[in-house]
Amino acid sequence: MPRTDDLPFQTPVAALHAGLKKRRARRTSLGIEIDELLANHHHSLKKEESRLYNNTPEFWPWKKKVQGLLREQLIVPGALGQPSNPVLKKRIEHADFIEERMEISVTNNLRAGAIVTIPKNGKKKHPAVILLHSLGSNVLYGKQKFLEYPGEPVHLTEYRQACYAGKSLLAEFAKAGFLCISIDALGFGRRTLAASQDFAAFDEARKKADTPASEELSIQIVTDQGDQWSRGFRSVGLSIAAVTATDDMRAVDYLCTRDDVDTERIGCAGLSFGSFRANYLAALDDRVKAAVSACWISTQRGIVDYNIRFSMGHFANPPLFYNRFDMVDIILCAAPKPFLGISGWGDTLMEPCGIAEAHLAMREAWKAAGAESNLGSLVLDAGHEFNIDMQEQAKAFLHRAFVGNPG
Repeated sequence: MPRTDDLPFQTPVAALHAGLKKRRARRTSLGIEIDELLANHHHSLKKEESRLYNNTPEFWPWKKKVQGLLREQLIVPGALGQPSNPVLKKRIEHADFIEERMEISVTNNLRAGAIVTIPKNGKKKHPAVILLHSLGSNVLYGKQKFLEYPGEPVHLTEYRQACYAGKSLLAEFAKAGFLCISIDALGFGRRTLAASQDFAAFDEARKKADTPASEELSIQIVTDQGDQWSRGFRSVGLSIAAVTATDDMRAVDYLCTRDDVDTERIGCAGLSFGSFRANYLAALDDRVKAAVSACWISTQRGIVDYNIRFSMGHFANPPLFYNRFDMVDIILCAAPKPFLGISGWGDTLMEPCGIAEAHLAMREAWKAAGAESNLGSLVLDAGHEFNIDMQEQAKAFLHRAFVGNPG
């Protein structure tokens, strides 16, 4: 077994241990009394079933137990394997790839818009990557964050520049040989409460908004729909987290029906909210063979005393999970499959100590699973972003993950 520091895609262990000591002053507050209540309760929890708190249990029985619990909480009953009922809206020939604008069925007959990009490399089957879009401060668009189009609003272009270094990842990954799909997550674009009530008015508002106006409108939409939907889902034993995770697994269902997809080489990648979705997919779905998760690798230690308000959305809260486990345990259930976790020391959504703690826990888990070389664990001098270096690392990692099963 090679030494961890000798493996590719890995930040030296010494840097992670140094990061454990790095704390920041609280960024957001829910009120002093509530801050104290949450912190005191969190620090009182023993969480003896979590590998973060107790890494001595044999890995495979532990994974089976926790993965089973996650599947019970995050997969909507009866949703998987149902017909995708795809509708092709438009097919566009680009110089280096083909674009298909689709609509598919996701969780229990909900419909989601999708963009599929297909490499022009002459191959009949391609490795596939589910690109999972971020949230940030813009819910007016989802999948379009990954592909520039003529006449798009300035705020969408500026968002892509800030989060993705201006790159259209649906195009970039297709050029690299991956068939890609991105769907609108619940709560984005046409799948917002505002769009369902009056799409014409919603569409006009998002098209004419500048960046400040788009952020203000997004905050209003998130506040309105988050509270109403969360109460609605909880009333029937569901959660926004479950619908989010199940929707993405339904995208895998759809990919598996396509003749041009090598179903043994399906991966996923995402930033921020997309990173959390990648963590879910890698942990829940055995059809997903590799994953890249950028800028949502942390333990709750890096969030509870620092930034719950901006870091723990409804999508990040599986019901009754965190009273027994830590959020990094979700990622650990992805072992031993190829998994690249990328973080930035300058990420303001979580503290460096939580980032470092999570990466060390990941390394312990992949070692326990006998698959150290399958783990990428990078903490870079970067912020909350998926910059060019991260994108290149992601493409290289996915190529390495799939090279043993060429098309």
